Amino acid sequence: MPPVFETWDLAVKPLTARSRFYDLAPIGLGTAFVESLSGYIVRLAEAHAVSAGRLAATAVSDAAKPGEVDLAHATYTINGVGVSAKQWVHALETMTLRSDLCYLTLLPFQQLFPKPLLFRGLRAWCPACYELRASQGEPIYEPLLWCLRFVEVCPRHRRLLATTCPRCRRSQQPLSAVSRAGFCSRCGFWLGEARDRTVPPAAPPGEHQLWLADAMGELLANALEIQPERLREHARGALLAYANAYTEGNRATVTDKAGFRSNALDGWFNGYQDPRVDTLFRTLYGLRLPIACLLKGACPAPPSEGQARKSLEFQRTREVAPKRSREQIRAALEEALQEQPAPSLNEVARKLGYGTTTRIHAADRDLCRRIVLNHLRSGHSHWWRRRGAKPICELSHMKKVLEDYLASDRPVPPLDRIAASLGYAADGSLRTKFPELCGALAARIAEQNRARLAAIGPALEQALQETPPPTLRQVAMRVGFSASCVLKAHAPGLYEKLKTTRKAYEKSRLAELRNNLEAVSVENPPPSLKSVYARLGVTESIMNTSFPELRCEIGLRSRRYREEQTQARRDAVRAEIREIVRTLHAQGICPSLLRVMRLLKGGFLREWGVVGKAINDARRELVDRAEPTRELRGMAPSPRPFPAATPSVNKR
Repeated sequence: MPPVFETWDLAVKPLTARSRFYDLAPIGLGTAFVESLSGYIVRLAEAHAVSAGRLAATAVSDAAKPGEVDLAHATYTINGVGVSAKQWVHALETMTLRSDLCYLTLLPFQQLFPKPLLFRGLRAWCPACYELRASQGEPIYEPLLWCLRFVEVCPRHRRLLATTCPRCRRSQQPLSAVSRAGFCSRCGFWLGEARDRTVPPAAPPGEHQLWLADAMGELLANALEIQPERLREHARGALLAYANAYTEGNRATVTDKAGFRSNALDGWFNGYQDPRVDTLFRTLYGLRLPIACLLKGACPAPPSEGQARKSLEFQRTREVAPKRSREQIRAALEEALQEQPAPSLNEVARKLGYGTTTRIHAADRDLCRRIVLNHLRSGHSHWWRRRGAKPICELSHMKKVLEDYLASDRPVPPLDRIAASLGYAADGSLRTKFPELCGALAARIAEQNRARLAAIGPALEQALQETPPPTLRQVAMRVGFSASCVLKAHAPGLYEKLKTTRKAYEKSRLAELRNNLEAVSVENPPPSLKSVYARLGVTESIMNTSFPELRCEIGLRSRRYREEQTQARRDAVRAEIREIVRTLHAQGICPSLLRVMRLLKGGFLREWGVVGKAINDARRELVDRAEPTRELRGMAPSPRPFPAATPSVNKR
């Protein structure tokens, strides 16, 4: 019987796509310490045993158009939301065949973060993180969190980030042709825990710095799950939800609580303006909102008691009443009728954020009466009269609090606020139990009010002598009032005089500023708008609102001047290249791109398109000059003597 051999499958297996670079996996995806794209470039270069500059040149020649990806001008902005980040991500994904490199940048958040004010201009790192990963044998890399301008602390080690090398004492560029992860790009020193003993330790980071680092880390950790097109809507929804939950929709109160001046967040509230990243995080920190609000678009629902307490706190701070319609109050009253156990009318008022029952009585007296009857029938009313009932606050504690206020030198708050701090809705219990102490405190409070009112006149007179004169609000705050209308009510003459003086001062300042801007508008060379703002001490908003025509004129002259300077530099480079090409040709040397670049003077334009086109034009001129001479001699036209100059590098 003949032997039976195994069968072979001779069908050709399909080949999967091959990448130009290694398929290097990013580190930390889905965590707060996700790798940055700039750090990924450095690690990818180390994996190929080449420099970062060589790797970038290969990416330029193979995956992108000349001039689109340029390591010489690359900074931390390649980790951001602009065109540079998109071009680098496209080039590297083309070369590695990966599809997740956009998560090494802030591109998933481009609907939320604007381009400016995102990244620092110098490299920053945490020495403890480098040392920890080196001791555990893990690869060294640079997290995206370290690249952000407003992140100054490492959230893992709770310490400030370093920005200078401990050996050479110099700062470093974010990305250079010789960058190495964990090592100084200037002297090659290890940037781990080695420190200079002569430098005193840095001060511990503040609470705000730690909160910023933790918040941004949480945001980066959720980059894979967010919906980019809804980020702006979520940010606005969180702010509106907070306003509705705590301030009855009073946006001015939210703005004040966040630490901004009035109307500073109106554009964000109304949805026609994008918040700056620093404004966004300052708002979340001031309102104590979690970063999860940006992902879910809603403020976390607080307990009713906590909501009422915070709402009352806001009202007493700004002296504003909750903004609820009669229909909303009636709906809340009807819901209270169905509650078990039946609440009292004061409890319903506190849940709605009111200190008294006046507003809910005005909305619907019949429903209020029914709520009172339900509470009386439930047997929970007048609980303090029952045997064994515990008081809200011990008498000894109440007496001690009143005596402390009376003995202290600090201003005494109104009696109803003291009662509220002890758990009472009104000050009737305090006055009943301690009439003498309450009478002494009331006299003290009345004396304080008289002293504050008596200080209005001298404060206004002193303000009139100051140069420059302060604003009316500043004077009001000096004497302990939050609004300037009190000054007008008690000292109308001085009020109007200070108001007129302040207006005249502001008018003179605007006239002086206009004269300075007109002088700047004819300066040569024309300065930039940024330098003008710094020199004159003004902001861009003042220029836009007060002097829009001068701002446009100064900006246009500066832009034209820069364009002329750029064109002049390009013309100089073209002339120099033309002379170098002629010299090399006369010496019988082929004027290649590398030979011409070696002979260029230092500081030349590093625009590949300009240099390559200038070399090709100079070569073409040599060819055009040689052709008429060959025709006069009866010779055939010569072939093209030079290959085209292209800004590419040899492939490995």
